[in-house]
Amino acid sequence: MQFVNAFSHLPALLLLYWKKVVNTLLNKMNRKKTRILSLFICTLLTMTSFVTLAAASPSKYPETLKVALGSEPTTGFDPILGWGKYGNPLFQSTLLKRDKDLNFVGDLATEWRLTNNKLTWIVTLRDDVLFSNGTPLTAEDVAFTFNQILAQGSTHDLSALEMAEPLTSTSVAFHLKRCDITFLDRLSSIGIVPKKYYQLRSDSAIKYGSLPMGSGPYILNKWEKGQYVSMSLNPYYYAKKPKFNNIIAVFGNEDSRFIQLKTHQLHLSVIPQRYANQSIGDYKLWSVPTLDNRGIVWPMNYHEGSDMTFVSSDPAIREAFECLIDKQLIVEKLLDGYATPAYSIADNMPWGLDTTSIIPTPINLAHIETLLKQAGWSDTNNNGIIDKQGYEASFTLLYKAGDSVREQLALAISSMADKIGIKVTVKGLEWNAIALQMTTTPVLMGFGSHSASEVNYVYHSDFAHTDFYNSGGYSNPQVDLAIDNALKADTWDESIPFWQQAQKQIQQDRPWTWLVNINHLYMADKCLDLAQPITEPHDHGWPLTENIEEWRWQCQ
Repeated sequence: MQFVNAFSHLPALLLLYWKKVVNTLLNKMNRKKTRILSLFICTLLTMTSFVTLAAASPSKYPETLKVALGSEPTTGFDPILGWGKYGNPLFQSTLLKRDKDLNFVGDLATEWRLTNNKLTWIVTLRDDVLFSNGTPLTAEDVAFTFNQILAQGSTHDLSALEMAEPLTSTSVAFHLKRCDITFLDRLSSIGIVPKKYYQLRSDSAIKYGSLPMGSGPYILNKWEKGQYVSMSLNPYYYAKKPKFNNIIAVFGNEDSRFIQLKTHQLHLSVIPQRYANQSIGDYKLWSVPTLDNRGIVWPMNYHEGSDMTFVSSDPAIREAFECLIDKQLIVEKLLDGYATPAYSIADNMPWGLDTTSIIPTPINLAHIETLLKQAGWSDTNNNGIIDKQGYEASFTLLYKAGDSVREQLALAISSMADKIGIKVTVKGLEWNAIALQMTTTPVLMGFGSHSASEVNYVYHSDFAHTDFYNSGGYSNPQVDLAIDNALKADTWDESIPFWQQAQKQIQQDRPWTWLVNINHLYMADKCLDLAQPITEPHDHGWPLTENIEEWRWQCQ
C-alpha cells in the first residue's frame, strides 16, 4: 500500500511536465516532425494511464481478517491453564489433531504407541519444528508442558498421568498411574509451550498467558484485554500456512458483535440462533454441526433443608420431564431448525446413544399426570402446584446469564412444566455464582466433546461434585464399573461395548434431561470461504479455526 500511495500523484505531475515539453517542441518543429511527436505523445499518455490504473487498483481483499470468535479466555492464551482445550490453540501446536472424521492424525507427533501393559505411551516427534522465536521444539518442551499441568493444576484432567519423560530430543514417554484408553485425547487438546520461555514468564510481571509463544500458525502481537487480540503468521510454521497474514479477533457480547457485523466492521463472527434469520447484505450464514448439547442436570440426592432436592431426586419427576419436553418443537420454533433433539451426552458417537431410529412420541399430558399421581404427586391444596409429603413441585432452574439460547430454553421448559403443575422459576447467573448452588439446584448446562472421557467426568461417582462435571452427585456402581472397564480396555474398539453398557443404565436413571444439540452459527463475508469445518465440540467460536489453513477469499 505504501508503494501505491507514494505514486498516487505521479500521473498528474507527468501530464503537467509533458504539456510544457510538447508546447515548446511544437513551436520549433515542422509539420512532419510534429506527426512523429504526436505518436510519441500517444504512447506516453498510454503509459501514464497505466500508472493511473495501477495507483487506483489496490488489492480487493483486506490485508487483515477481522473476526469475533467467542469469549475472551479469562486465564489468557496459556494451554497449561486450559487455552485450546476445546479447539485449535492457534499460537501453539498439539501432538495430535483430529481429521474431519474425528480420527487422530499427527501434528507434532509422527508416531504413537502404547506399551508396558498399557501404562506407557511412546510418542515420536517431528524434528523440523521451531517455535516462533526460531528455537527448536523438543521432547523436553513436551514433557515440561504436561508435567507443569500436573504440578500446578488445570482444567485438563491428567489424573491418570504419573509423569512425562523426554527419552531423546524427538521422543517422549507418558507414564500412566492406571490404564486409560482415553489418555490419547489429551495429546490432541494440550498445546505445547517452550520450557525456557515459560519459566522466564513465570518470574515476570507479564505471564505467559498474556504474551504466549509457540509453534502454531500464528503469533500473538497484542492483547488489549476486554477489546481484541491481534496476530500475524508465524514465519517458522512447519505445516500448511493459512492465507491470512494478519487477524484481529475482537471480544464482546452477542449484541455488540452483531452490530459490528451489520456495520461491516467484521468479516466473520459467531452469532446466536436468535439472529440466524436476520440477513445482512454481502454476508453468508454458516451452520456447523456439533456435539454441543444442552440439558438439565438434576441434584440426585435429597439434602435436608433444601426442598428443591426433594423434587429433583424423585425419579418420577425426572421421568415426567423426559416425557413432557417437546424437543422437536424447541428445535423448530425456538431455534429455527438450527439444532437437533438430544438424547445423550454424545448422540451417535460410539460412547453415546444411537438416535437414528428414535421416533419422537406425541406429548401426552394425561399419561404424565398419571405417572406423577402414582408416585404420590397431586395438587392437595388446589393452588395449581402439585405436592408430595408437604413438598411442592417447585424449583429454580439456573442458566448462564447473557446466553440467549440458554435463557430461551429455560423459559420454554418453565412454560411446559406449568402444564402439569410444576413451578419452575428461571434465573440467570454467572458461572461462579452457579457453582455455589449447583449441588442443590437444577442447572441448564451443556457439554460436548470429541472424547469419551467426558462420559467418565459427567457420570462416574469419582467426579461427583467435582468442578462442573458431575455436579448433581450421580452415583451408580453399575455405571462406574462399566466406565472403569472401558478405560482399562486393550484397544479403543474393545472399550465401546462398555461405554454402551454404561449409557443404557444412565438412560434409566436420568441424571440429566437432555434437550438439544446446538448447531454453531457463524455469519461471514460472502467472499470468505470456510471450506468444510469439522464437527465442533462444546465451545462455540475458536474451534472453527481447526481448518483455518483451508479458509480463503473466493470472489473473482
